Amino acid sequence: MKLGIIGSGQLGLMMILEGKKLGIEFLVIDSTKEGPASRIADKAFVNDEFREFVDSCDFVTYEFEHVDERPLNYAMEQGKLRPGMLPVELKRDRSKEKLFLRENGLPVGDFEIADNARDAARIGRDFGDAVIKLAHGGYDGKGQYIVKERTLEEELPEGKYVVEKFVRFDMEASVIAARDPAGKIAFFQPSLNVNYRGMLYYNAAPIEDCGMKEIVKALMEKLSYVGVIGVEFFLKDGKAYINEFAPRVHNSGHHTLMGSSVSQFEQHVRAVCGFPLADPQLYRSSGILNLVGLSLTDELRAKILARPETQVYWYGKDGIRKRRKVGHVNFSAQSYSDLLERIKTLSSLVYGEDLDQYFGY
Repeated sequence: MKLGIIGSGQLGLMMILEGKKLGIEFLVIDSTKEGPASRIADKAFVNDEFREFVDSCDFVTYEFEHVDERPLNYAMEQGKLRPGMLPVELKRDRSKEKLFLRENGLPVGDFEIADNARDAARIGRDFGDAVIKLAHGGYDGKGQYIVKERTLEEELPEGKYVVEKFVRFDMEASVIAARDPAGKIAFFQPSLNVNYRGMLYYNAAPIEDCGMKEIVKALMEKLSYVGVIGVEFFLKDGKAYINEFAPRVHNSGHHTLMGSSVSQFEQHVRAVCGFPLADPQLYRSSGILNLVGLSLTDELRAKILARPETQVYWYGKDGIRKRRKVGHVNFSAQSYSDLLERIKTLSSLVYGEDLDQYFGY
């Protein structure tokens, strides 16, 4: 079996690390052969070689939405792309994603679409408190602008926007799930997300479901989805509202690498290759701390490894800068409260008290 991955970042890297034990060959395509996943793949291609890449694979998947069109389209034409093109098309335009969710009866907060910056600012002020998001591009808080008490402190660049009324949520959460070609669905336990400046800071499982799994099941069926999906929620008064979904393995599912019977990465490989899905079991409370904008020095590595029940995943990216995810630390603990304490203790050791030095703009 040969599985192709479009994109060569850390998600592809971890997919290969987890999937190689199944005896699969991995082929990767990207703009260069220097990405983390390309360096460990059985064979790496550049985007101009998309036909040879797709023709060499039994199935093709993607590790990110914003990748070259040519291998995506050719893999779709050849009937090899899993998940398909619809999830990518929805994610490349936030307005399409939001409208798809609402039109299919899936719970989302109040929002409006604005075709230009002036209308977006007006709608945001009408909402009072709002988040204004560029419809195209941007992730991890990029391309997002805040309206607070009818005041927008930044000037909006021209473009199409999704304007979301601010949800005064009790917490943010995620569900990672998988669906196979026959429609069988398997869920991982829901997890807490704690974000800082629009980026995932840390994540912890398990938390109460609050109906999230049923919502994810409906979404996957509407998309005729094959593979792993990550769905982010706002939880308010025991009810779940979709914030957004990711048609791939997701940062909030990295906790499955430790403490679970199967990781999200192996599960994705199983799903897209048509292998039997695992029934994920969470053996111990598990979570992650993202490593952002810092170098993995010998001193830092020692600090991390000295803590109980930790694992380091370093992505091997070129260049360190603010707001760049360069790795994460996995944690496991006997109880959820102990897990949170371990995460917060290591965060203080890694970041000190100045998160803006790493997560700031």
